[in-house]
Amino acid sequence: MAKDLRYFLEKVKNELPDDYIEVTRSVDPNNFDITAILEHLTKQNKFPLVLFKNPKNLKGEDTEIPVVSNVFAKRERCALALDWPVDQSNLPLSLEYARLEREIIPPVEIGKEQAPVKEIILRGPEADPAILPGVRHYEMDLSPVFTMTLIMKDPDTGIYDITFAKTFYKGSQRMGASIHTPHLERIVNKYKERNEPAPVVQVLGHHPAFYLGSLALSPYDADDYASVGSFLREPLRLVESETWGKDFLVPADAEIIIEGEVLPGEKEIVDPFGEVTRHYQAQCIRQAVNVTAITRRKNAIMQDIFSGHEGHWNLGALPKEGSVFNAVNSRYGNVKAVHLPHSGIGRLACYISIDKKREGDAKIAGLAALLESWTFQVVVVVDDDIDVFNEKEVVWAILTMVDPKRDITMVENVHTVFTTAMGHNKMIIDATKPLDRAFPERFRIPESAMQRIKLDEWIK
Repeated sequence: MAKDLRYFLEKVKNELPDDYIEVTRSVDPNNFDITAILEHLTKQNKFPLVLFKNPKNLKGEDTEIPVVSNVFAKRERCALALDWPVDQSNLPLSLEYARLEREIIPPVEIGKEQAPVKEIILRGPEADPAILPGVRHYEMDLSPVFTMTLIMKDPDTGIYDITFAKTFYKGSQRMGASIHTPHLERIVNKYKERNEPAPVVQVLGHHPAFYLGSLALSPYDADDYASVGSFLREPLRLVESETWGKDFLVPADAEIIIEGEVLPGEKEIVDPFGEVTRHYQAQCIRQAVNVTAITRRKNAIMQDIFSGHEGHWNLGALPKEGSVFNAVNSRYGNVKAVHLPHSGIGRLACYISIDKKREGDAKIAGLAALLESWTFQVVVVVDDDIDVFNEKEVVWAILTMVDPKRDITMVENVHTVFTTAMGHNKMIIDATKPLDRAFPERFRIPESAMQRIKLDEWIK
């Protein structure tokens, strides 16, 4: 049986039952019901996967399509999605991700009669996204938003690109696409130069490994359908689309697919929207999408990202931690761990621990990390006795090891897409112990004593 979203939900219920919650009362996603419930859970430091079984659609009607959110909010569930041990969900998971992104498993095409996403096919006026339970997330959001991935196809090479991008409902068969990423913009511009409509589909639900794989740091000319197969650990099943037939293949095991076209020169207002930084993304004018078809399963489940929260941040951190570790360590051989903390939204801050041999090692590692990700604004380098996944230890190292005059380095006028007070500047903080002058040793309990004492033998 091919992997899909419901396969994963059953796996969570069976293997991580405390991570699974169902809300059976009727909810109105367009009136902030879903995000208010998730925010209450967050304030209690709880991050379960939540299935909202009875939502209303954008017409205010009861719908048979549940909404699932918070899927990626715990690293353990991300590990489960990648068939990786949940007790190795820190650096080992990141390194496994980096290994998977270097491999491919080519997709396979199946017939329509075998494709679950073809169980219900809507065209023309019936293909109205208002039949779906679109989620309005924050009070100043422009409209309800569909938060999952868009897929586009390069007209020259035929490669498929899968990228997270928001769409805003604009009325029957019309959406605005908030396309800001280089790969999708490149494809849109190619069609614009040809004065041709650009095919685009949005996948509103699939196995989480599909979405994790879409975030692999692959070059533009890589086919994301093959990259995703590596993360699924099996070929991604594809089926011909309703609008373009075999000229554009779509994921056969998706829950819901919206097919549409970006018409040259047509624009819509998109944003504001509460984004990953926990600020609103500014309003702008972006591509308009004319919806041509909606296909779905009979018992489809729509997936949503609770933006600017733990799941959103994990989607940024996991793809980069392993790749940064491999890149920096391959150059210098002294890296012990890499972590992108939630405090830095899984994108802005990077913590690196190294086996420091001489002064300057930390700054070199920090500079190398900045070259690996354009999202980093602050890189903190610590000694290898600091657990970079324990932020309390990292902050302790900053407060006790750093001489601001020599250990903080500003790198000015470097491009970034995020709006923060740092602007187009980066910072490297060397929070390692100085080796060129006398400095106190960090106290420790003898390791022999720690090994000898088994806590369950002493405390019942």
